[in-house]
Amino acid sequence: MDAARTLREEEKNRLLQRLAEIMVSEQRELGTFRGTPHFSTLEQAGRTLGQQLSVASLKRAVAEVAAASERTAACPHCGQQQRVEIEKRAVHGIDGSVELLEPRAHCPACRRDFFPSA
Repeated sequence: MDAARTLREEEKNRLLQRLAEIMVSEQRELGTFRGTPHFSTLEQAGRTLGQQLSVASLKRAVAEVAAASERTAACPHCGQQQRVEIEKRAVHGIDGSVELLEPRAHCPACRRDFFPSA
């Protein structure tokens, strides 16, 4: 593993540990540790945190894909270059809803919209 990758892994582990600390603090405030909690209660808190992380990382990744999309695209029917717009669309994933930034173009000659690959 190169040095940059090692540093990223260390930073991710540090941040995950910090998120775990915050989760336990929240559980403490809710009174989860007054007595012995069932393992499934502790597990569900971790799953919820994982779902929040999943949605946050998807939002960031979707923004990266949209930023890398071309500003013009050829109409798949006639081949004329058309301006690409970025539109928002809600997508419901496994862990929650994410606002997808989707490239869309319109060809007035063919009177059709098309969705170029990002």
